[in-house]
Amino acid sequence: MKKTSRKTFTLGMVFCINAILLTGCWSYISIEDVNFVAGAAIDAEKEGKIRSTLQYIIPQTGGGGQSMGSTTQQAYINVKETGEALEPIGWETTLKREGSIFGAHEKIVVIGDKLARKTNLEQLVDLYYRDIDIRGSTLVFVSKGKASSTLESKEPNVIPSFRISEIANQQLSTRMIKPTTLIQVLGYMESDSSFVVQRLSSENGDTQLDGAAVFKGKTKKLIGFFTKKEVEGLNLITGDSKSGSIRAKTKQPVYYQIEGLKSKIIPHVKSGQISFQVQVNTDGRIAEDWKTPLNLFENSDLKKVEKDIQQQIEKSISHTLDKMQNDLGVDAGGFGNQLRIQHPRLWESVKKDWDSQFRTVPITTKVEVKISDYGMIGEKKG
Repeated sequence: MKKTSRKTFTLGMVFCINAILLTGCWSYISIEDVNFVAGAAIDAEKEGKIRSTLQYIIPQTGGGGQSMGSTTQQAYINVKETGEALEPIGWETTLKREGSIFGAHEKIVVIGDKLARKTNLEQLVDLYYRDIDIRGSTLVFVSKGKASSTLESKEPNVIPSFRISEIANQQLSTRMIKPTTLIQVLGYMESDSSFVVQRLSSENGDTQLDGAAVFKGKTKKLIGFFTKKEVEGLNLITGDSKSGSIRAKTKQPVYYQIEGLKSKIIPHVKSGQISFQVQVNTDGRIAEDWKTPLNLFENSDLKKVEKDIQQQIEKSISHTLDKMQNDLGVDAGGFGNQLRIQHPRLWESVKKDWDSQFRTVPITTKVEVKISDYGMIGEKKG
């Protein structure tokens, strides 16, 4: 569907500023005549069709979701339509709502899990790569249940698409994955690589990040999910997260807060046999400790907690690797990419059937934990 281009809109406004005081602006487009898309949701519908939900920003509100007036009001409107593809659906929306569609401010695309399981993702998002308005930095999500429900909020003056984007980009926890953009998804699909995107779940207008959706490179379809705990293991493998906490294996809560995390996937090839070692180095602090007696100023106690956290990290990584290799049967951690970089010739011979080979590849872990800060509570014996 042809829409108002980003270039036409922005240049038109510039021309208008320069000319409106003199003769008027021939290319002027009233803001009330443009539907600014904040986000989109795509769901499976009956008879093989899809339902698209476009979230428009209501012009009377500010871009950050704050009302420009003194009264609270809904900051968005969701426009829904059904069809066989996104192009005809876009035209159908013009029959029910005035104004052209402008997608340069679109922050997110959410795909329902039912649709993602049965439809090739490359076909499903083809329009987004061809549309000159929609940016490659738009974030991609998969929803648990209906994608349209993630674009709802009971809070006034909140634009759900913007809020989801802001939470995802902050990446404040090891239990959320690094944001995945449209352009990154395109790269994965063109190389037939398996990959993950953040999953969303919604209940009563409250949407949260909830694990990750796993796509198989060959089919480009959703094949399963990582729980939040498994996402934590994935982040420890990739090193993509820089903050979060890990509970020590103690009866009373003891939490280690990550302040630095470096991970490396090292491929080894011996007599044609492939193996990997995941090396993890992390430093952090004791954020909370309910265990008594425990004096972290004593070196023996400190080493004991470090050893415990190390074992918990190893356990978390092992659990996620088991999910990848034995349950899902795909490399969603970038192991193949490291093999490609370090051993390009070997990679050329295995890449066509890499997911299948990955299932039986030996993987070991080496974890080093350093507690560099344990707060002001404790005492040191003289």
